[in-house]
Formats: sequence, C-alpha cells, structure tokens
Amino acid sequence: MIKDFKVLRNSTAFKVAVAALISFILYLLGNFLLPILLAVGLAFLLHPISKLFGKITLGRGTIHLSRVVTILMAFLAFGLIVFLAVTYIILPLFGQINNLVGKIPDYTTKMDAATFDWLLEDPSNYPKLPHNIESLFDYITSWLMGFVAAVLRNLLKSTLDIITNLVGLIVVPFLAFYFLKDWRDLRAMLINFFSYEAQPRVAHIIDEIGITLSCYIQGLARLSLIAGFCIAVGTTILGIHYPLVFGLLAILAEMVPVVGPLIGAVPAVFIAYSQSPQSAFYVALFYLVFYQFDANVLMPRIIGRKIDLHPVILILSLLIGAKLYGILGMLFAVPVAAVYRVLYKELWHSTDEALEEATPAQFDESRRK
Repeated sequence: MIKDFKVLRNSTAFKVAVAALISFILYLLGNFLLPILLAVGLAFLLHPISKLFGKITLGRGTIHLSRVVTILMAFLAFGLIVFLAVTYIILPLFGQINNLVGKIPDYTTKMDAATFDWLLEDPSNYPKLPHNIESLFDYITSWLMGFVAAVLRNLLKSTLDIITNLVGLIVVPFLAFYFLKDWRDLRAMLINFFSYEAQPRVAHIIDEIGITLSCYIQGLARLSLIAGFCIAVGTTILGIHYPLVFGLLAILAEMVPVVGPLIGAVPAVFIAYSQSPQSAFYVALFYLVFYQFDANVLMPRIIGRKIDLHPVILILSLLIGAKLYGILGMLFAVPVAAVYRVLYKELWHSTDEALEEATPAQFDESRRK
C-alpha cells in the first residue's frame, strides 16, 4: 500500500493534479490574497531603505536605531518620495495628458491627411487589389479592431471589478509594516508547520522565493525609473510633444515584460508621425535601441538571472493573468510565475527515485535541463 502511494506520488499526473488544485484554490482566494501580495511587494520595496536607515548610529556609534524606528523612517521616506512625485511630476503630467486627449482628433486628422492625400491625387495610377482580397482585408481589419477593443474592455472591467471589492487595500501598509518588522518570526512560524525532516528543505525554498521576489521587485522599481527618465529625456531631445506622458507610459510598460515596451512605443510613434514621418522613424529607432539595451544590459545587471523565465512562459503568464484579473493580473503574472519556477525546481523531482539514485553529475545535468 505504501509502495503504491509512493508510485502514485511520484507520477507526473499526480503532480500536475496537485499543482492544478493549488492554482485553483489560489484563484478562488484571489480577492483575499491580493492585499497580502501588495503588502509583500511594498515590504520588499521598503526593505533596502529600512536597512539603509539601520546603519545610522548615535552617541559616537554606540547606539543603533531600533527596527521599528527604521521601518517608520522608511515609510516616511517613501511617503515623501510619493509626495514629491505627485507635486512635481504627476500634476504637470495630468496637464499634458489633458492636452493630449484634447488634440488626439487633430493628430488623427493630420496623420490621415499626410498619409492618404497622395493617394487621392490620382488613384487610377495605383493598382487595386481584387475585390475578394479587399473584402478579406476589410474583414480582417474590422475583426482585429473588434478583438482589441474587446480585450481592452475585458481588462478594464475585470480590473474595476477587483478594485471595487478590495476594501482590504487599507490594510496593505499595516501588513507591510509587520512583514518588515517580524519577517524572521513569520518565516520560523511557517517552517514549523512542517516536520523536522522537511524543515531544512522548506527553509531553503522560502529563502529562494524571498531572494527571487526581492530581486524582481527592487530591480523592477529601478528599471522602471530608469526607463521613464530615459524615454522622457529622449523624446524631449527628439522634439516630440508630451515627453512626461511617454515617460509615465515607459514606467508602466516596464512592469509588463515582452509586450509592455511595444504598447508603450506605439503612442509615441503615433504622435511623432503626426509631426513628421522622419520624427516617427527616429522615435521608433530610439525605442528599439533603448529596449534592446534594457533587455540585454540593464535587466541582467539589475534584476540578475533569478527570474530566468523563457519568453514563451512570460507571454503565457501575462495572457492568463490578464484573463483572470485584468491589468492587475498582468502586473502579478511574472512574480507568480517566478515563484512557480522555484517550486518546480525544488519540488518536482524531489521524490523521483530515478534522480535519487543518479550520480551527482547526472543529477546536476538533469537540474540544468
């Protein structure tokens, strides 16, 4: 009986079923878990600031600030940064956004005129597609526009539905405070749920997840600020209107890997094209160069390779997150996928007898694969 259970436990079908069940339970608890996840993210973001204040000494270096004081100072510093950002960046940004929204019809008309007037001069000089191909093209175009509109509606609806149910968001800073203050006790409490034999492995997994999330959240914050600053400065140098708007879009786009930079670049190219086709070319080239530098130089150096998710996994995670929880789901898709990767690496083959009997070299090779 015990042997049959071990065989069942080691089977791929059983592991997939357990993973699916856990994922389904987490999905059902999504509204409850979201404030906790936000608090965890805020705690990871404030942790280095708190450590920095912890290095302050008083009385000729003999007195150190208490953990509670350093955490409160970190919250105050974070609040000051938010206040300065709202005062000197967000409020001027709202002015640019309002101006941009009011001029979008003018930009569209101008772009249409610049693009299609040359066709209207003498349309007979240009070849026409056969009628059936034209109909197919019109159908595909209308279908794509309808599909994009439906996706945006679903994203906004699902996001608003979640936000309206999140009265618990008010507890986020309080949870973040206690996560920062008592994380060692909480870690020990979680480890003690398991047997003595399993506790070393559980401690290792918790530490791996902590390191992964810390690298991602803190690195993403730095990358977002760098991207926003570079895009705002670059579009200003290129003479494109509303550079603060594009800087904000770059900050938001950096939080959604793979597809985010593309979404952030489209409005900039659109506005640049309304000024001149040459400006659109330079803006597109600038975005291409910057995001190649971002992906191949900045991201590996700042975030490191702790995430190490294949682009296909990233895209699938984003699609699933968008379908389940809208925009918020897209923001949490990558860290959740990174946690799943840690769990897979540490647990999927942990009871596999073939791996247990393998030589160390074979075991390392299987882990690399």
